[in-house]
Amino acid sequence: MKFENKPIFHKLVLSGAFITAIVLRLLRLGAMPLTDMEASIALQALAVGQKTETIFGGHMTYVGLTGIDFFLLHTGNFLARFWPALFGALIVFVPFLFRNYIGNLPANILSFILALSPEMVGLSRMIGSPMIAFVLLLLTLGLINQKKPILSGVSFALALMGGSGFWTGIVLVGLSLLTAKAVLQIPFEGFFGEFFKHKDDRLKFLIAFGLTIVLVATGFSLATEGLSGVFSGAVDFVRGFGMPYIEPFVLKPLALAAYSLPAVIFGLWGGIQGLIKRSKPDIFLLITALAGFIYLLLYPNASPTDIIWVSLPLWTLSARVIAAVWRWPEENQFVMIITSVMVVIVFAFTLLAMRSLVSPTINQEARLTTFIALAGGFVLMIALVLLVTYGWSEDVALPGLLMGLSVVVLLGMLSLTVRTTSISLERTHELWHPQESSLSTQWLKVSLDRVLEWNKRTTMPIEIAVADFDTPGMRWVLRDYENVVFVPYVPPSSQPGILISDILTQPEISNSYRGQDLVWSQTPNWQGMTPFQYLSWLMTRDTPETTREIIFWVRTDLMPDEQFAQ
Repeated sequence: MKFENKPIFHKLVLSGAFITAIVLRLLRLGAMPLTDMEASIALQALAVGQKTETIFGGHMTYVGLTGIDFFLLHTGNFLARFWPALFGALIVFVPFLFRNYIGNLPANILSFILALSPEMVGLSRMIGSPMIAFVLLLLTLGLINQKKPILSGVSFALALMGGSGFWTGIVLVGLSLLTAKAVLQIPFEGFFGEFFKHKDDRLKFLIAFGLTIVLVATGFSLATEGLSGVFSGAVDFVRGFGMPYIEPFVLKPLALAAYSLPAVIFGLWGGIQGLIKRSKPDIFLLITALAGFIYLLLYPNASPTDIIWVSLPLWTLSARVIAAVWRWPEENQFVMIITSVMVVIVFAFTLLAMRSLVSPTINQEARLTTFIALAGGFVLMIALVLLVTYGWSEDVALPGLLMGLSVVVLLGMLSLTVRTTSISLERTHELWHPQESSLSTQWLKVSLDRVLEWNKRTTMPIEIAVADFDTPGMRWVLRDYENVVFVPYVPPSSQPGILISDILTQPEISNSYRGQDLVWSQTPNWQGMTPFQYLSWLMTRDTPETTREIIFWVRTDLMPDEQFAQ
């Protein structure tokens, strides 16, 4: 018996994939400030933890669970993003639950791909993304496939409260199943009918579903009014049909190329191969990917975050085609390894040439030379594969090519994942929510803490006023400070110790204050970018941006020099 056919092997692989997924999703999770979109949802959870009134949205799974965390523990960026990251890591179990359809080896490969892929990691580290609903809905279907009524009931309840992404999934899965039934004559009624035909299983499912709804939506009874937000995701989904399309329109397909290009290439290869062989699982996956892509383009409120509905079936097709094609040759293993190494070297050379090609400082003559070198790299790789094919055999060339490409894809995915998330120290602009700005909160907090430290012996509390700058991000940053007020303007009779205002606003009381301008946010100018700038962004993640500044005002009597003079 081969080791890959032993159950212990698959469990070890799954454990390794889960550990990898957890590490990539939790590492430096709280390093980046919350965006306004993230902060608006985190503030709902904070209201649950503090037992204060708020208006609940469609992310009740997140709000309920995070609210409990905020009630028990100290609030922070890491804790605010913890549950999306944890649920995102659970996606590695989805292939395992469907291994009877996609195969054991493809399931193992797919689990590691989902642990590493940039879109899966990036969206798991973000509040408000469709990842919670996406993963939990797939886990529900997988647990139904494995006939686990209690776990599937819990998962289905959490998915329902996971946001509008749940209803996106219901629509796409339903359309895919109906299309597969019409085209392939695949009856899907038995999939659910077999599960629900036993009364005990139905009862277990419903009890688990109901208890989860009540417990999580109320934050374990911290906010009973949270039950009103259980079906808010459906309202948001329907309302999305009346929303304007994201501009420029190219951002959504560009996101697919930016984060899931290997899935597109290998997935289409697997889909075409499945059509030729009339493989029903492959054709169903291709139908699902096509449905997701049509939704991405046509649904007005679809954002680049929704590429996961396209990339998952494509990654599954990729795993199946790699498992089917790659075989370790019985002879000439050394030649295969050399072929793989050469493929990696050629791709590294090609990548360097592409980065040079998009450099804004390169002149026309150097760009032409670089383009020729780039074309030469592709020709060299094709010549290498043909040489090995006809010099030795196709049984050596194809595995060598696939092994080399696999190493390139693996390293590329890991590099892109680290670079496009807060795992790296580099701040980049990503496509997930094009209208969102990245916030710079560090210097504001440093300035606040310094002033409060200078005046820690003062008996009177220092009031912090925020004038005409009431944003979720600002409220989240100031959540732990006392005596904070948000006002549309500051009247002349008011004398707050600290005043925060937009740089375009000049308060009437500014004569008795000292001010310092601070960068608050940077917004990428996607609409003003040229095709060459988009190509450059794919390689360097550099974009033209608009900066928004604030002024940090301090009343003069609170400054150290004034206190010393007195």
